[in-house]
Amino acid sequence: MEPIEVKPPSRRDRTPSAPILLRRLAQADSELEVPIDVEVVTPPPADAPEGFRERLALALGTTDARLLDAAERGYKGTWATIRAYLLERLALTMGPNFAEALASREPEALLRTYCKDERLVWSIAVSDAQVMVFELPRESSRAAAIAARLYPDDPDLLV
Repeated sequence: MEPIEVKPPSRRDRTPSAPILLRRLAQADSELEVPIDVEVVTPPPADAPEGFRERLALALGTTDARLLDAAERGYKGTWATIRAYLLERLALTMGPNFAEALASREPEALLRTYCKDERLVWSIAVSDAQVMVFELPRESSRAAAIAARLYPDDPDLLV
């Protein structure tokens, strides 16, 4: 019986080594070049909850940077409810006794009392026990656009 001679596969049949593959992948391909816009943004407010900007964009239904920046400037913090925020603000502006007298009123009535025609106040839920509260003066340039997005069926809220 003759010995069987095992020949190594020819070089052409072998898979290229990793460095050769990487060089091929790294070659410039003009069809794959895509311009990338880089935008530098300031960090969200220090006490903002996780996903602050995403929640804001979803609530307003826009990615318009001017509207989102205006809304972000109106961020007042997080409270248990919008009612808690309103009672705190009314106590500061009108006195604690007046705020206590209003404590039994519905949140919508408190909102009308606090806002009048001077402020736009809204909230975005963070969890079942927490909301982010925003407040902008009515005369701000973006308040009407934000009100139209938040309350499209309420023409009285538009500036």
